[in-house]
Amino acid sequence: MRLSLSVLSAALLASTSVYGATQVNVYEGPTECEDSEKIAPMNYLSMHYTGTIDESSATGEKGSKFDSSRDRNSPFDFQVGAGQVIKGWDEGLIGLCKGAKATLVIPPEEGYGEQGAGGAIPGGATLNFDVEVLGISSDAPPQPNLFVDIDTDKDGKISTDEVKAYFVSQGQGDQVDVDEIMKKEDKDQDGFISWEEFSGPKGDAPTGDEL
Repeated sequence: MRLSLSVLSAALLASTSVYGATQVNVYEGPTECEDSEKIAPMNYLSMHYTGTIDESSATGEKGSKFDSSRDRNSPFDFQVGAGQVIKGWDEGLIGLCKGAKATLVIPPEEGYGEQGAGGAIPGGATLNFDVEVLGISSDAPPQPNLFVDIDTDKDGKISTDEVKAYFVSQGQGDQVDVDEIMKKEDKDQDGFISWEEFSGPKGDAPTGDEL
């Protein structure tokens, strides 16, 4: 029995880590892998995730889901360690292997802090992310044309309604201040965001074709 408990303890220690205040638990897939298959700072990742309010959270509805790439059947691609995501992701994902499934329990100081993020994530919330590492690369992927994705009527400009519709389609309708985005992006204040004004990834041309 002592040997069985020792083996079990070793297995738990091998699969559970703490990065800063974020707790990471690999529950399926590899925990050891070659460096080329392991997440390192500044790698480009493709990942599925489901975000909920953790059961330990002092605020928010425990267990409630606020976002999921799986529900959209659209993996999330980003550069880890570049400040594009919350600190709990930037630090907690380091060292995970391609194919690993893990949970990240992220306290507010490494998540959205005391300000929260929309109605679904109140200030002071501890978050739980169930993630799956789909791909890891040291090379930047081709720049997507987000302008084309948002400009659904293909008139070469983005309206307030199109911005709202885009974030709703991404499951972030209640987490984003669309009016603030329009104020920032619509530099000439004509009610639309032109391709020239748009600061997000937009490829080489408004239509997605080369100029």
